[in-house]
Amino acid sequence: MRTRTFATLFALAGILGLSACDKKEEPKKEDKKAEAKKDDKKADAKGDLKADAKAEPAADAKAEPAADLKAEPEAEPAAAAAGTVDLTKIGLKADVPAGTSVGDAIMGEGVMVQGPSLMATVELASDSRPKTEEDAKKDADMYTPKNLKSEKLADGFAVTFDNEGGMGANFFVQVRRDIGGKTYWCETTASTLEQQTAAVAFCKSLKQ
Repeated sequence: MRTRTFATLFALAGILGLSACDKKEEPKKEDKKAEAKKDDKKADAKGDLKADAKAEPAADAKAEPAADLKAEPEAEPAAAAAGTVDLTKIGLKADVPAGTSVGDAIMGEGVMVQGPSLMATVELASDSRPKTEEDAKKDADMYTPKNLKSEKLADGFAVTFDNEGGMGANFFVQVRRDIGGKTYWCETTASTLEQQTAAVAFCKSLKQ
């Protein structure tokens, strides 16, 4: 009887021991899984950091050239103080009121001056321009002129007149001058009598 009892006790002890071993091994497996998950998270975090590091330089590289593509605005002709200005393109000078700027004529090879009360163009006289006061008066007839006036100058002539157009009153100035062996044509079509008067003074002031 005692032998059987001891055998039974040993068997129970063996079973209990195996159960304990199994229980000890299970946490080890769970620990390995947890560690594997931690490693995966670390790997993901490293991957994100690498992706961010690669993305930032690319953004900087694209941003820098964009600033270089901005076009600089073109500079406008500087306005002059009252006095004499150089009309370099045609080799002359002229007297102008304050705030006047000098630029290229809209058409032809001449220059244009613009100011608060002045607008006129000057160019080398072409063959199509009137050569005498009488020629200028005849050309003016096509505009049905009013207040037609002509003035003989030491080196040419000046003709002024006005008319009424579809947009209101127009004031014309046509001046021919021989300066330094060349013939120049100075003209304007103004919208006020003040502008006409200023244009006549400008054209008369032309000199080398």
